[in-house]
Amino acid sequence: MSRHSKNNTARGHFTYAEMQMLDYGTKKQRLGRDSMRDYDACFLCLQTARDPVCCPEGHIACKECIYENILSQKQEIQRQAKQVEIQTLQEASEQENRELLAHQIILDEFEKSQMGVLSKAASVRTKGVAGSAGASSPGSPATPGESNGKKNDKKRTFELDTEELERISKQERIDVAKVIEDEAKSKRPVLPSFWVPSLTPSNKKTEYKATKLHTMCTASENEHKLSLKNLISVKFEMAFEDHDDSETTEPKKSAICPICRKGFTNTTKLSILKSCGHVFCDSCCGKFVKKEGKCQTCGVKTKEKEIVSMTGEGSGFSGGGAKEAKKFDVAFQ
Repeated sequence: MSRHSKNNTARGHFTYAEMQMLDYGTKKQRLGRDSMRDYDACFLCLQTARDPVCCPEGHIACKECIYENILSQKQEIQRQAKQVEIQTLQEASEQENRELLAHQIILDEFEKSQMGVLSKAASVRTKGVAGSAGASSPGSPATPGESNGKKNDKKRTFELDTEELERISKQERIDVAKVIEDEAKSKRPVLPSFWVPSLTPSNKKTEYKATKLHTMCTASENEHKLSLKNLISVKFEMAFEDHDDSETTEPKKSAICPICRKGFTNTTKLSILKSCGHVFCDSCCGKFVKKEGKCQTCGVKTKEKEIVSMTGEGSGFSGGGAKEAKKFDVAFQ
């Protein structure tokens, strides 16, 4: 075996050839023009947009695709809201059942204490609950015959404050329910059991949260709100391409700028008007549309804030939006 052979794996470090043969680690690959979608391609179906519309951030899509996407997002929002509502009702029902159980335990202990058959554990628990309830309740009133060290000839009437009694009763039920829950937790095994489904570490109660409250545009990493009202209908001006061999091939239509009559490519920066939906190249839009304050195609008045820059994926070159794909695999050794 030669010293510089590619199959020489006895060294203490990886060679370049060995790194190329590995199936794990971080791998990088630069994306070229073939991996970029066209300037007029839908970001959902990746095909040329049919009846194109644009969001307020300049992402183009088919009208049918964006409508279907918004509908599916609304259905998902409704599903999540329904799951949250069901979970809330279940939690309220469990809390009510715990309070009913605590109320029943309090009544049973009271009956046993009156009969003199109350167990020691139950009496200790009742004492702890009574102590917490007594600490939270206001101080005891003075005796009927004395008030601030002076005798009072008037008879005191016994009055019950229903709100205070309800508060004390509720606090007592909560304390008993907490004691019951603590006892149930203490009886559970500390170490998880992988062979018992109810004791596995991953067996936790799923909590549903409404992650989405509005429909969002997912064309970029920074998602933004999207609705049917703020969609812009895109109007490209089409023209036939020039071909030398026009006899053999049929001429194809392509989008051009209505002012400079230049064809659009992925390297062209485009701007669209919210008022009418016509698309211009960025340089012509700055020279004519912004200065005159109206569309050069249909004459509709437009403001500078109504001009939206359309976003594209670029050409794949360093100056036109270079992108890189990364993949990471764990090494199992």
